[in-house]
Amino acid sequence: MKILHEDLIGSFEQKKELVSQFTLFDDTFFSVIMQDKDTAEYVLRLCTDIPDLKLISSNIQKAVRNLVGRSVTLDFLAVDSNGKVFNIEVQNADDKKYFGSKRSRYHQAVIDASLAPKNIDFDKLPELYVIFITPFNPLKKYGRNKIAYYKKSYLDGIEWDNEVHEIYLNAEVKDGSALSEMLQYFKTADPDDERFGPLSKSVRKYKYVDEEVNNMCRAVEEYAKERERIAVEETAKKAAEEMAQKSARIVDSLLKKGFPLKEALEMAEIDEETYNNHKTA
Repeated sequence: MKILHEDLIGSFEQKKELVSQFTLFDDTFFSVIMQDKDTAEYVLRLCTDIPDLKLISSNIQKAVRNLVGRSVTLDFLAVDSNGKVFNIEVQNADDKKYFGSKRSRYHQAVIDASLAPKNIDFDKLPELYVIFITPFNPLKKYGRNKIAYYKKSYLDGIEWDNEVHEIYLNAEVKDGSALSEMLQYFKTADPDDERFGPLSKSVRKYKYVDEEVNNMCRAVEEYAKERERIAVEETAKKAAEEMAQKSARIVDSLLKKGFPLKEALEMAEIDEETYNNHKTA
């Protein structure tokens, strides 16, 4: 569900109606729900099949920044009592085109760069679980029909464990397991369905308790503003990159015509470092 700022303007009853339509595939709703430690542990235990998993902190960062300054908003990030890091991303059906292996690669890189201390030994990087939950079966077109897919790293056919666990879960396939039942619940987030312990309790609280409904609306608004800020930032970076490439091409052309480098740079309004980073030859 795409939530616009204007959707949040109106009477309390209108806002409550809006919140009542949220499912756990709406990333803001999911992120707020997972701030409750008991709820987060419940979901993670089923997703990872680690029945004794205990969190020391949940939602430790809503957004992290990597070494080159690019931002990414994470739906959920937490650390357990053994120092393992868990990232869960819910994928709305409307965003299927953004789903893929490179998204997981980017999330891993951002998390490692943000959480690892400078000059850390590689062998001290924390064990990381990156979990994607989708309403669709990502491998359906390949004839696969499972609710869970697990990725492993191999080197020349030998398992090469880098302690990154990629788990892809979906609510399209049903197998009757406890995990499958929970994933079906993600599609409804029915506040009257009490089968899922702390998860059901949290959903009910944020859909029925007036104060929490208001909190949810504020969270959605803040999330929308953050996403908008990131989009503006990325657009500005893209425009600057395109301008630098265009200016570098102008310098290349002037150099071919015999202009000195310093004069060509001045005419193209670009510094030498930027030119060197974008020149074609």
